[in-house]
Amino acid sequence: MSSHTFLSVFRSRGLKQAAAGVVVAAVAWGGGSYWFGLKTEQTLAEQYRLLQSVPLFVVKSHSYQRGWFSSTETTELTFNKKLFTPYLSMLPANAAEWLDTTVRYTNHIKHGPLPEIGDFGFRPGRAVVTTEFAMSEQTRKTLQKFFGDKPPITVINRLNFGGGGTLTASIPKFDYEEPLAGVKVDWKGLDTRIDYEPGYKEYAVDVKVPGLNVEAATKGRVALDGVHYQSSHRPGQTGVTLGSSEMSVVKVSLDAKESLPYEIKLNELVYLLTRMRVGEFINPVGEIKPSRAVLDQLRYQIVTSEQDDFVNTRGKLSFAHLSVDQNSYGPMRLDVSANHLHGPTLVKLDQALSAIPFEGVEPAALRQQYIDTIKKNGLPLLTNNPKLLVNDFYLKLPAGEVKASGDLALNNLREADLNKPADFLAKVEANASIEVPKLTLESMVVAQARNLFVVDETAENPPSVDEIDDLARNLLASQLEIWQEGQYLTIQNGQVRTRMNWKDGKMSISGKPVSMPWQEAPPVAVPEPAAPPAAAARP
Repeated sequence: MSSHTFLSVFRSRGLKQAAAGVVVAAVAWGGGSYWFGLKTEQTLAEQYRLLQSVPLFVVKSHSYQRGWFSSTETTELTFNKKLFTPYLSMLPANAAEWLDTTVRYTNHIKHGPLPEIGDFGFRPGRAVVTTEFAMSEQTRKTLQKFFGDKPPITVINRLNFGGGGTLTASIPKFDYEEPLAGVKVDWKGLDTRIDYEPGYKEYAVDVKVPGLNVEAATKGRVALDGVHYQSSHRPGQTGVTLGSSEMSVVKVSLDAKESLPYEIKLNELVYLLTRMRVGEFINPVGEIKPSRAVLDQLRYQIVTSEQDDFVNTRGKLSFAHLSVDQNSYGPMRLDVSANHLHGPTLVKLDQALSAIPFEGVEPAALRQQYIDTIKKNGLPLLTNNPKLLVNDFYLKLPAGEVKASGDLALNNLREADLNKPADFLAKVEANASIEVPKLTLESMVVAQARNLFVVDETAENPPSVDEIDDLARNLLASQLEIWQEGQYLTIQNGQVRTRMNWKDGKMSISGKPVSMPWQEAPPVAVPEPAAPPAAAARP
């Protein structure tokens, strides 16, 4: 065989092998894409079931069209009006229109193993899901004023091969101004990232809002800087969700140029919770005068852990400085804990409360169901020696410092003790240490006295506010002097300090025993003197 013939045969075989390889690769790619499409549908079906379990929404329609290399999922949601019906009287007047809103979105799904190869992306994965929200033409034109040609929100869900994934959502920044109205809005954007494991029981969340500044020429200014939220959660051995969540805000600013009237309808809240009608006289009414407030370095953190069958949780809240007009407050810190909570009972109680039907149920009946469920399932929380602690509270005020710490524990409580108040109190142990400025106490007492006596300023001959203030101050000063002489508290450098303790059914204040009303001996009856004998009748 000549060399020319040999080369021809070799090239022919090479072309056939290459062609066969291309065919095999194409078949493998197509088969893999189809298989990943099946697995993606299963993952998204699980996400859809989670959505259905959210009571806030009602699913109007849902469809899934699976293709070979891509799929489409469309969902329509509306708010659950039955959930809000008992509370409509407390919501804004146009709340009913909001509840009729329909949210429609479409998921455009590209199958793996290289779902973004069409866009020259070579990141492997089960699928990439891009969400598109449907909007009316009027809504679209309104949003274009702020975002221009950019989409107002971008949501991308990247599914990993193992079933977990990463969901990101972002809102672009914009700078909007209406010169005639004197309105300026500077929005720095929002970025959210959620990493989740298969089953969605373990996940981490990261949300960043660099800033927001809203100015109105006649109203004032509101600004928010450096908002950052992080959380990480996982299931524990008892079934309780463990992990941590924390948020920090660099600065919050408010500059109000107009008085803001307010009326808090406490009577409606009382009726909602108790079904008891209370007059409007309890509703705080007034106005917030033009003011400037700045809050710096606001932070909070919650950490939940477990040891054996028991759960411990700890929360911290703090800010560095708060200024309101000419007054300065802070720093402030609060550190509280709830320890030795029976984990299986927490899970059982959560499941029982979640199973209570609430749609269309009157608030009074619903409240009673919650109370009965807690009584039935929550007893082990009390009989396993739980402990609540105020590890630290500190607040710097213009008048001085507020300090507090304490704890409350139940020791060896039994179910039978709940039927006997004295036995129950004997199982309670509590300690508290409190320090407050005297001027702060005075301000609180004066404010309470005004609420008690100045109910209707239009009434005939209303009491004098100055007289009420003087009376309240004098009563407080007299009472503090009595307690100081009895060594129940101390007053030094304008600070009032005291300690309280409850143990074995006995109470002490600053180390001095204090008898409770039921512990005091009944007064001894003093016999009345006998009546003198009647004078003998004269003959």
